[in-house]
Amino acid sequence: MPRLPEFIQSFLSRAADGIGGFFRWAGDKTAGLRDGFKENLDSLLDRIPLDRRIVLTLAIGVPVILILFITGASLMSKDKPVKPAALPASSAMSRRIPAEDLFLPDEPDFVPGVILEREKRTQWTAEDALPWWQDPLKDGEQEWRDQIEKTVDEIMESVP
Repeated sequence: MPRLPEFIQSFLSRAADGIGGFFRWAGDKTAGLRDGFKENLDSLLDRIPLDRRIVLTLAIGVPVILILFITGASLMSKDKPVKPAALPASSAMSRRIPAEDLFLPDEPDFVPGVILEREKRTQWTAEDALPWWQDPLKDGEQEWRDQIEKTVDEIMESVP
């Protein structure tokens, strides 16, 4: 085999000659491979008896033909749409679904409306504040005093 730089130079010069010249050159280079493959195949076939060659051919050929046939049949069946079998009209009418079952009923309107804008209040009345007001002395003053004293004691103890 020629050295690699000479081979590359020959390859590039044949490619520059055009497609025809390139394929002629490539055919000449692969002729040796083709001839060697043919000789090896012929010598292999000469070693196998004729009756076994027929069995070997059938063992390889039949599955290949079956695979091709199944593939072709599946491709042909995909092209044709499958039509569902028609039901008799009487059974279709007896299995009718009421329209009320097909649509959900409206949800109850439990969400209050949204106020997009309102004027800012400058003054609150006692009635406006009443829902948010909790009287601290309602359950007695002593409970609040104890809680305040406890908090003050904790703060004073943490001071160095």
